[in-house]
Amino acid sequence: MTPSFVAKSLERQHLKTVRKHLLQIIDINTALRDVHNHIASHINKEEYEAITAYVNQYISYTHIWQIKFVCNLEDPEVALLQIFHLHYILEREQAEKFAEERAILKEQHDKFLSITLYSDNHIEERYKKMVQFIQEY
Repeated sequence: MTPSFVAKSLERQHLKTVRKHLLQIIDINTALRDVHNHIASHINKEEYEAITAYVNQYISYTHIWQIKFVCNLEDPEVALLQIFHLHYILEREQAEKFAEERAILKEQHDKFLSITLYSDNHIEERYKKMVQFIQEY
């Protein structure tokens, strides 16, 4: 085996891993977007204006209630913010009202934690920043 063959092989393996990771993030973002779409007509969005404003700062070309574009769907930060947004809303809504959506959120949150390199500290700091924004809004 020549060094160039080994290098190309390693590069292909790396690209395959990166692509798999992006597909997993897309799956998570899509599932969370679907939960947003489902609850949108069943809640008073005005009650969640502060958190929505915070999250929308980090979503390109669209908003949290209608996430589209590959740049958003492939972005782990968008997935994290969707998790925060849904968690915030669902914890303030009646427990029995969105049981299925809560289960989907938990499942996607667990998937997100298993595939991302975000540390617990990073997630906690992002959450604190969001809470501070909401309080100042």
